[in-house]
Amino acid sequence: MKALLVLLVAATLAGCASLSQHQCLQGDWYSIGVGDGQLGMPADRLDRHTRACAQYGVTIDRQRYLEGRAEGLAEYCRLDNAFTTGLNGQRYQGVCPPAVDASFEQANAAAFAVATLRQELERIDNQLMLHEDDLLDRSLADDHRRRLRAEIRALDRDRDRLRADLSAAQRHLDRLMDEARSLP
Repeated sequence: MKALLVLLVAATLAGCASLSQHQCLQGDWYSIGVGDGQLGMPADRLDRHTRACAQYGVTIDRQRYLEGRAEGLAEYCRLDNAFTTGLNGQRYQGVCPPAVDASFEQANAAAFAVATLRQELERIDNQLMLHEDDLLDRSLADDHRRRLRAEIRALDRDRDRLRADLSAAQRHLDRLMDEARSLP
């Protein structure tokens, strides 16, 4: 239950550019640090909290925040989380310790590439549907109809290329995930 509360607080704080007066006055800096760490927030997040709370005359307990952030980062910096965050479209921000940084970055980048290609394919599919719907309009001028057909052909080629790229990126990601599962 406490972990759920920490994640809820972290998600709330992640969406805000600064903290409210209430959050600054009532801030459990350890929990806020845990939440920021679990979300992979960079170290400058503390500076933003400090500036936000300074507006209300509140001084942050930096030590408690950093202790909490270290605990949160221990959860965030797991290799399985690198895949999850990348597939969710989140780029790694270089926050993990040197012992895991390179492998985390590689896993996140591979997953992020798959997520990006999926989004691009979805965008192209949506454009194709719109263009194909437009072609159904019987009042469409012939020159406009020709342009739409040319755009559809170009989008089809782009979609084919992206599908091939996605297939290769997915195979690479699958290999990395298999390797990660075989680690102790």
